[in-house]
Amino acid sequence: MLAIAIGGLGWWIGRTHSPATRASDTADATASAAPTAQADPATPERTASTPRPPNRPLPDPRLPLRDVLSDLRARANAGEPDAACRLAAEMEYCDRIATQLSSISEAMKSTNVRLPQGTRMTPELQATVRQTQQTMAAGAERMLEESAHCEGVPAVSANQRLQYWRTAAIGGNVVAMRHYAVGNAFRMNETLENLDNLRVYRREAETFAKRAVAAGDLSTVLALAAAHNPAQPGRRYLLAQAVTPDRPQALALYLYAQSLMRDEARFATLRSFIDQTVRNLEQDLDATSLARARAQAADHMRAQPTLSASVQRAVFGHTRDVERHECASP
Repeated sequence: MLAIAIGGLGWWIGRTHSPATRASDTADATASAAPTAQADPATPERTASTPRPPNRPLPDPRLPLRDVLSDLRARANAGEPDAACRLAAEMEYCDRIATQLSSISEAMKSTNVRLPQGTRMTPELQATVRQTQQTMAAGAERMLEESAHCEGVPAVSANQRLQYWRTAAIGGNVVAMRHYAVGNAFRMNETLENLDNLRVYRREAETFAKRAVAAGDLSTVLALAAAHNPAQPGRRYLLAQAVTPDRPQALALYLYAQSLMRDEARFATLRSFIDQTVRNLEQDLDATSLARARAQAADHMRAQPTLSASVQRAVFGHTRDVERHECASP
């Protein structure tokens, strides 16, 4: 079973990510005229004579990507926000699957190493190795089943995927605005490929984040609050590197988040973390700053008193990636 699983992984990885496939993708990307970055997020990428097309229903996410790729790409290149979001999310999904398959393949090979002649494993170690191999083989089978969605679809460049996220964000797709603004559209293993795009991102990230906050997107509210909070524990995510630390602004956003969540049970755990952060920030601010923060929170609430329809859940200290089925506007 282990040998079959390793062989299957190798076949899929080679079929989807071979040099020939990448070369054909480069040519296809050039021909498809994917959108490119601009410095000003407020400047539309399309001229007045070619207005941005309205969003149309997206294909069923259960359909193989190869069956809907041409349609999604044409619509995304025309500037349709939901289609650009969906295409970018599909690209991320397939890239993640390929990376995981490659990692599993290498890990499975390491469990099949032959011992030096004359060396024997204890029965306990043999049982442990067998269990590990069976677990990994089962995981590989599941991953291969998921990878069927991406079969026959070439890998894409980091830049092309990023520009589809940005197109969707400029067009007003809320989950794409969140994904781009918080920095999730950038991957650690693609940093050097994205240096020019990161310069653009630094100038416009806060603008996109504020637009998503204005739409009542709870995850973006929390991400922007954390970015402004100079006492935020843990790593400084990209958005935190693109904005100025501002305790009153952070408090205003956390207070707004409290109001948006109300007393809904699904946010109970999240709210406990936010409540503690609010208390900490309030202790650090003088009366004038506290009044300013509360006034800003009230302004946010008056402008958008309810959660965005796209909000399902949120976590404290991390913003999850957008899933393929989440790109359709309400």
